[in-house]
Amino acid sequence: MTSFIGLLSWDPEIRNMLSLGVGILVLVGSVILLLSTNTGPRTGMLIGLAGLLGWLMVMGLMWWMYGIGMKGTPSHWRVIDVNVGNLAAATLPQATRLPTPDETKVVAAILTAHPELEDKVNPEHTAGRITTIGELVEADPSVASEFHLTPDELAGWHMLVPSNPQRGDAQAIADAAIGPDGKKLFKDSSGYKILEAYDIGGKENEYPVPAHANCSFPNPFNTGCWHRVANMIATSIHTHPEHYAIVQVKAVIPQDTKAGEAPPQPIIDPNAPVISVVMIRSLGDLRFPGFMLFVVAGTLFAITCNTLHRRDKRMARNRAEVS
Repeated sequence: MTSFIGLLSWDPEIRNMLSLGVGILVLVGSVILLLSTNTGPRTGMLIGLAGLLGWLMVMGLMWWMYGIGMKGTPSHWRVIDVNVGNLAAATLPQATRLPTPDETKVVAAILTAHPELEDKVNPEHTAGRITTIGELVEADPSVASEFHLTPDELAGWHMLVPSNPQRGDAQAIADAAIGPDGKKLFKDSSGYKILEAYDIGGKENEYPVPAHANCSFPNPFNTGCWHRVANMIATSIHTHPEHYAIVQVKAVIPQDTKAGEAPPQPIIDPNAPVISVVMIRSLGDLRFPGFMLFVVAGTLFAITCNTLHRRDKRMARNRAEVS
């Protein structure tokens, strides 16, 4: 008996199960009991189940529409290849066509042509700081076209600047892929420097909304509220093109940190190969549980309502025959 009581007090599974069971028994059971005493056990059970299933159907619809409640797997990057040295040997055909610029030479050429960018990317003038192409492109977007870094010259690939949120997500996945929990190429993130990140594909916004658009625009089929509605409908019925990303890193030369001093600035190893982590965007199934709840509860709700409707029609016929 003591062991049984101890089992019931075990947190959190047993207590949560008991709480859920008691909640269902008190809330749902009490309603069905009251209905059964007034309409009979079978009818009361059907009315109670119809109400419960209708509520579950509406809740599933809300979860499905807004991606809340019972959630599935959110969209995420999934690694399909970790290429060392030569992208021409990558398993993804699009990746083999990406021309990898020489990081050191391109950065030096950009800073020679635009020395003012040094103050933008390194305002504190930290000695030995590694400047990447992406940082310079973010500081001055015109640099991309000047030094042949546009998608047309990168085989359709877009360079992702450091502030791009997609780059942040992709870098986190790349860190795990080449770290101790992945390919074990590095012990930790201090052993390499992230150079550049690129992406290609994905759903494009084919109907961009102008900045001045609003719902009171005189031509509703041009811009404004109706334009946004058309955009939502058009993009929702289109297929989702495959979306790929590549994050490139390079090993740094190990350095000793002296006691009481800040860690030294990393120095890229010129003899180390460029490691490219190739990823594909998985859309996940965030709203799928809510959708299934809506479908299952809605189907059972329709069945119970139909049963009650047929019962009412049968009783009406019986009363008519008696009278």
